[in-house]
Amino acid sequence: MELIKGRVYRAKKPANCNGYYNDRQIVWTGTSSVQYDGPAVRNGQRYPTVSREKFESWAGEDVTEKLPPGDWQRFGV
Repeated sequence: MELIKGRVYRAKKPANCNGYYNDRQIVWTGTSSVQYDGPAVRNGQRYPTVSREKFESWAGEDVTEKLPPGDWQRFGV
């Protein structure tokens, strides 16, 4: 899977996170790690960084085109 900065990915097994899907938007990608933002990341918290392998094993699909403009998608919608 190609990981692209700015794109949003959904888990293979989506979960509810404060009423939203636990999607992750890539903020930065390097050769061996990925930094992301999402509904599970609290305001003021640093963006989490994980290995590319861990992110790729978590990610199910790119959902960027399915999101409502300017917001995360509500869980179950």
